[in-house]
Amino acid sequence: MLVVFSDLDGTLLDHHTYSHGPARPALDALARRGYPLVLCSSKTRAEMIPLQAELGVSGPLICENGGGVFAPEGHPVAALGEGWRAGPKGWMLLPLGMDYAELRRRFGRFKDRFGARGFGDLSDAEVAELTGLAPRRAARAREREFNEPVVLPGPERQEAAFLAAAREQGLQVTRGGRFYHLLGGGDKGRAVRLLSDLFRRLHPKLTTAGLGDAPNDASMLAAVDRPFLVARPGGDHAELAMEGLVRTTLPGPAGFNQAVLGLLQEAG
Repeated sequence: MLVVFSDLDGTLLDHHTYSHGPARPALDALARRGYPLVLCSSKTRAEMIPLQAELGVSGPLICENGGGVFAPEGHPVAALGEGWRAGPKGWMLLPLGMDYAELRRRFGRFKDRFGARGFGDLSDAEVAELTGLAPRRAARAREREFNEPVVLPGPERQEAAFLAAAREQGLQVTRGGRFYHLLGGGDKGRAVRLLSDLFRRLHPKLTTAGLGDAPNDASMLAAVDRPFLVARPGGDHAELAMEGLVRTTLPGPAGFNQAVLGLLQEAG
């Protein structure tokens, strides 16, 4: 049994167009074999549930950089382990990160020092302009529950001091393809390990694979058996190093397709 964990922006979705088209052969091949694909992203639940439908995927979701794990009501993994509670209609929730309101309170203690702005400080139109998302999707991106994407005006000179200020408030910072992300205890790796353990109770002979393209994917890739670092649009790769890491030669969803079809070919 194979379970694939995948980042979205820059990995399964094109960095600029958000299209998943080049990954369609791999998505169809996973579906034919009945292998779960778990989306693991900095995106919100409000964004990821419609995306699942577009991709033709069902099952658990890891949202907001591991701040929360969601599983459809009745899904086998939601019947295992502890901590699951009723979430939005039709979903169970396993919270791993700090509540968004508390995280915003702590962020408010130091953000003005840096001129930093989070999604909670921006309008839907501003988020749409920053991300290239349609206004409706930008609104979903602002429906946050666990962590905060942040824009720093001078990241190269401000990063070290910003990270230190966040640590003073009990927060962690990771960097994605576009933004810094403030976290309050959850991370992708912890969520992936937790879900992998639950899947392994259902399928003892389990292999896990993970695909990402950015530094905030490092903990996810370290938590799987087969980690893949997808090339960025220019063909280069994020600066990540770990044992067994495979770098795709193709970027975005084409790289996802390359990696997953190669895995399935190995499996026979």
